[in-house]
Amino acid sequence: MSSYPSYASFFSRSYSNVSHQNFLVEPAASGTLSAHRQMQFRLPSNANLHMEKTRLLFCLNTASGTTANGRLSSAKSIVDRISIDMGGVSITSGVAQHAVLQQCLDNMRVIEEDPVLSHSEYFRLTSGQTGVAIANNVSETYSKNANTQYFSIDLGPFFRTLQPNLFPLSIVPSVDVTIFLSGDATVVSAMKPGQNALETALAAGSTQPTYTLDNYRLLVSAYSIDDGVFDQVISTRLNSEDGLDAMFCDYQGFSDTYDGSTRVSSAASSLDKIIVAFRKAGFNDAHPPVVVKGYNPTLAEGLAVAGVLDYPAVHGGAKHLNRALNFEVPAANLPSEGATNITSLPSVSISINSIRFPSFDSKLGAQSYELLKEAFEVDNTQSQSLVEYLENRCQIATKLNLPGSQQLRARSGLNLQGSNSTILIQNVGDTSNTTTNGNVMVFLESTCMLKIMPGKQLQVMR
Repeated sequence: MSSYPSYASFFSRSYSNVSHQNFLVEPAASGTLSAHRQMQFRLPSNANLHMEKTRLLFCLNTASGTTANGRLSSAKSIVDRISIDMGGVSITSGVAQHAVLQQCLDNMRVIEEDPVLSHSEYFRLTSGQTGVAIANNVSETYSKNANTQYFSIDLGPFFRTLQPNLFPLSIVPSVDVTIFLSGDATVVSAMKPGQNALETALAAGSTQPTYTLDNYRLLVSAYSIDDGVFDQVISTRLNSEDGLDAMFCDYQGFSDTYDGSTRVSSAASSLDKIIVAFRKAGFNDAHPPVVVKGYNPTLAEGLAVAGVLDYPAVHGGAKHLNRALNFEVPAANLPSEGATNITSLPSVSISINSIRFPSFDSKLGAQSYELLKEAFEVDNTQSQSLVEYLENRCQIATKLNLPGSQQLRARSGLNLQGSNSTILIQNVGDTSNTTTNGNVMVFLESTCMLKIMPGKQLQVMR
């Protein structure tokens, strides 16, 4: 009976002496931070932390550049990289352009992040944090008095995927988390209400708007299980010959100019997934946000302006993305620019040591989208239309591990140890519509094992 589902079983499980507490972790050094700076935190050493619930809380303000007023596009875009060290041993160095990886993962969600604290939407007229109108010619600012915090973001793949996620930090050396901030391009320029244009046109030599960060702290969730059994099981296993094994998902990131092909390499012992995202040239320039296809800048314009899908009841108001987080099909002629352009979109092939995944030319569109959903094991994504996928969330992926491997704590990806394998991404077939100056981001997802031995000795198997 104990193996029956809860609705058909009379048995229950009982745990005694369980308690829970939340803590704020102060940074190693405080003070106002600007772009490309870093902050460091040391996690509590005597607690069972629920790693997934660790959040960074902070206050952020934007400042105007020459002819361009700053607005924050999304809170998570401030992070460029997150590294984790345990007793001086690098567990993960993180992936550069962390915000791009986060956007790749967020695009696969059916529902966006909680908008209350994540600032997942660009605020055009009214702040979602204070409810106060933001004038067209000013930047987005918030008071940092009395240690006020407005935003909250998670700490990326390591904290989300570490298993067991209720992790006893007493069995490992001191854990240091270093968060590296992204450049000022995370701040976009203010738009006129209802328009995809700058409030004041960017002049030659205009200065990118900037941002500053204050009142940053980590919010952690800790549990105590004092029934004796939990600690005894860990101690017994830790002192055995095999030690303890913890698993987590790690990423390598590569950026390149995409003229129709790019190469990367890997020697991972369990390569689970290859994720490729395409961006338009100039994504790091001073720019306004990109209006997502199919959403209405305003309801009236949504009904009147060509190029906006006539779904006002479904899509409601506007939706925007930072150009640096807007993924666009690598084609000179976009689908929304002509009825027949979708037929000239390229096919993209991914190969590992000349073996293709998939085995056929995967055309950008319905084929690549279905393969993308299979790779992420989802039935729906953020995209509400094919044109939104192609022009705002264009990414492809190929899956190399068994379904549900992460939930099963199984390492089932492609083993490339002993051979530094070459991964080639290239346009195939008709390439006449391919852009030659865009950007491509390639992320290699792998399952890593953290082996913990007596005396807090660590070994990372990648």
